[in-house]
Amino acid sequence: MFRDPDQTRLLVISPHLDDAVLSFGAGLAQAEQDGAQVTVFTVFAGTASPPYSPAAQRLHGIWGISPGQDASLHRREEDIAALDHLGVDHRHGRFLDAIYRTLPDGQWLAENMPGRQKVAISRQLPQGDSDLFSAVTADIGSVIDECAPTLIVTCAAANGHIDNEIVRDATLFLAHEQGIPMRLWEDLPHAIFGLDAVELPKGFRLGPADFSSVKPEARARKFEALKRYSSQMSMLNGPDKDLFAQLEQHARDSSPHGGYGEKTWAVV
Repeated sequence: MFRDPDQTRLLVISPHLDDAVLSFGAGLAQAEQDGAQVTVFTVFAGTASPPYSPAAQRLHGIWGISPGQDASLHRREEDIAALDHLGVDHRHGRFLDAIYRTLPDGQWLAENMPGRQKVAISRQLPQGDSDLFSAVTADIGSVIDECAPTLIVTCAAANGHIDNEIVRDATLFLAHEQGIPMRLWEDLPHAIFGLDAVELPKGFRLGPADFSSVKPEARARKFEALKRYSSQMSMLNGPDKDLFAQLEQHARDSSPHGGYGEKTWAVV
């Protein structure tokens, strides 16, 4: 992916405070190890204040966050620890995660679903939220101006999450406008269990997929960085599910040559 890594300025646009490391953490570690300048900008990392949606309250409990604790701050601190472990810079955006937002009628965007960890989030951009898309686009544009990237990587948003789709589409338009090469990562861990088709905005399409193998040290650093997200590991890893074994197996199933790596697509 990186022809001249020591001359690469890589900007990674992450919707949430673990997406980049889950889906592209080995790529981040490898890029940093090879001498690239790497920055991760997490868009929906703003501070949410009570009252919280019932879905957010339930997730806070699963994450081990007490009612009096600042969940947003806690998660940003986890993210800083993870990205510091990978040796890359971070930027945190001001926008609220969908679990903290409401529809125009005041109803929460996120709803509880049967099952301990299941939450349903509206896939439709609420009427009037064109302002949100414009503001996200403006903030991503500011970070692009600051970092002057030679390559941008963000999510494919095949998991159907509205936040991911906003970030992907805003980044696509900006990268195209400025002529910056761009790639989309395979959304993990969702891809392990199957993803929806990637539906890009009109005028864009996926190019060939590329499975980028990494050195064992990069894989190890990704896995160690993921452990810094203790709140999310409470959902993704535990006695009844081994996230790291699942990631290993998915990489083996995807790799043409063996070894650990991650899949991305060019955009044309």
